[in-house]
Amino acid sequence: MEVSDWSNLPDELKVDILCRMPDKNLIRLKCVCKSWYFFISNSCAPRFSSPSPSAVFCGLIYLRRSLQSGKTSLTLSPQATSLGDVANQLSRNLTAFEHNPEDILDCCNGLFLLASRSSNPTQYYVTNPTISECITIPVNPLHGNFEYASLAFDPTVTLHYKIIRFSRINPSLNLDVFSSETGDWACHAIALEPMLDLGRWNQTSVYLNGVLYRLSVAKYMVCINLKLKEHIKTNVNLKAQTIELPQKDKFDRSGSIGTSRGALLYLNNDNYRIKIWMFDDSCRWVLKHRTNFPHVVFTACGDFSLLKFYAFHPNKDEIFVGISQLMITYDLNANKVYFFNKLRHDEVILCDKYYILPYSRCGVVLNSVIKSH
Repeated sequence: MEVSDWSNLPDELKVDILCRMPDKNLIRLKCVCKSWYFFISNSCAPRFSSPSPSAVFCGLIYLRRSLQSGKTSLTLSPQATSLGDVANQLSRNLTAFEHNPEDILDCCNGLFLLASRSSNPTQYYVTNPTISECITIPVNPLHGNFEYASLAFDPTVTLHYKIIRFSRINPSLNLDVFSSETGDWACHAIALEPMLDLGRWNQTSVYLNGVLYRLSVAKYMVCINLKLKEHIKTNVNLKAQTIELPQKDKFDRSGSIGTSRGALLYLNNDNYRIKIWMFDDSCRWVLKHRTNFPHVVFTACGDFSLLKFYAFHPNKDEIFVGISQLMITYDLNANKVYFFNKLRHDEVILCDKYYILPYSRCGVVLNSVIKSH
């Protein structure tokens, strides 16, 4: 019987064969030789990394604080047996690089953006805890004061990532963009269309299909197209689109955005009433869900005004909500509630100042991008 040489197989067939293996075993195969290291990193890892449909959703990353000791710790919930190793590994890997849990700014498709808030200028890092890797980002000497920043990364399109550093909103929007492709920062003054008084920024942002979305407290969403090559050049005037949020005059708050099943979603609620819109391809808001929380949520929380939205499930029509000591999964289609995670009586979830972020593992090796170019 004729035996085919592995080296003679088409790359597409190699990828198909290797991606049938468990991701842990696949990552170990990178040690075989240098060519396998780059091939698996560049061609196979994106197949099982978010936002690929085959990526496994691990849970929500959040900070919890002990009321007795005051100690803050990083937590991945749920603490299911099958994901226990992931939670422990994530916590170990982040602390191994001597970062505090409070340093986390963003999580995008398995990569984390961290910042040393006390450093001047601000020092940023990008880390992949799945493979225990941390990249130190070159410092921009103009970054004297800490400002909010976002991470843009989609391994199904490119293995390169961008960091977008927001300044306060002026008549124009000032952005500093770091590209791993160039290894440099680029400064931009972006004109808003239409020009509006947006007030302050909301904390979190969303990256989807090459566009970065962020909400302002004035109840508008800013859309920044990061697919343009001009973002890696400095002093280039770019434009950003501003979109009015749906029924913005009927809600006291600006609400929240997130992604689920490849779509951008917007949620706002008035106590027990909840509405969710989808942002369609024609840049319009389409109402997707309108419902009331069941009475069991009131029983668990005691007061609907204390209920906070945490995140959308990336692969299901579910949302995560809760109070300071309880996380709840709510199935929008079945109108059912599941008690996702309950903390001890002497612990609280920190969600006002810090972020609660959906997390899926990423098998991409960041250093392989640098070494292979």
